[in-house]
Amino acid sequence: MTASTSSADDRPASRWALWRPYVFDVAGPFIAYFLIKAFGAPVVWAMTIAGTVAALSASVNTVRRGKLDAVGALVLAEIVASLLLMIFVRDPRLMLIRPSFYTAVAAVFLVSSAFVGRPLTFAGSRQMAASGGPARLVAFERTWERSEDFRRTHRRLTIGFGIALAIDSVLRVVIVYTNSVERSAWLSNVPHVSAIVLIVMISALAGRKFGRLVDEQM
Repeated sequence: MTASTSSADDRPASRWALWRPYVFDVAGPFIAYFLIKAFGAPVVWAMTIAGTVAALSASVNTVRRGKLDAVGALVLAEIVASLLLMIFVRDPRLMLIRPSFYTAVAAVFLVSSAFVGRPLTFAGSRQMAASGGPARLVAFERTWERSEDFRRTHRRLTIGFGIALAIDSVLRVVIVYTNSVERSAWLSNVPHVSAIVLIVMISALAGRKFGRLVDEQM
C-alpha cells in the first residue's frame, strides 16, 4: 500500500519556516506599538492595536499549518486569552502585562505535554525530520518508540522551555510595575526576546543529539 499524498505534518520545513512565526509574533506587535504611538495615539489604543497584530499573526500561522495540531491548540489558547484581555482591560499597565497571561498559558501547555502524550518539542523536530525525506521521518518515529534517551531528552527540553516561559511571564510583570509605562513598553519585551534566543540556541544543540540518535535507527 502506497500513500499518494502526505499530511501537513510530513511536509519538509526549513529552519526559517519553523521560526518565522515567532519572529513576526515578537517583532510585529513591538513595531506596531511604536508606530501607532508616534502618530500620537493614546497608550491604551497603541497597545490594543499591537495586541491585534499579534493575534492576527498567530491566526495566520495556524491557518498556514492547515490543522489544529498541538501547536495550533496552544496558539488558539493564547489568542482567546489575548482577545479577552483586549476586550475587558483598558489600564495601560494591565495591557502591558497581557502577554504574561498567554505566555503563562504556553508554559503550562509545554510542561503538560511533557507528561501527557508526546512533548511539544517532538512536533517541531518532526517537521525538521521530514526535510530529510520519508526514510528519515520513519527513522525519527522509530527512534521515539525505541530510544529512552530520545524520549527523555525531548521531555526535559519541553519542561525547560516551559520553565523559561514561566520566568519570562513573571519578569514582565515585575518590569511593568517597577518602571514607567513608556519604559516598560520596550523593556518588558527583553525577557521574552531573551527566552526565545535561549530556546533557539538550546534547540540547535539538542537537534544535533536528536540527529545522532535518528542516524542510529536509519
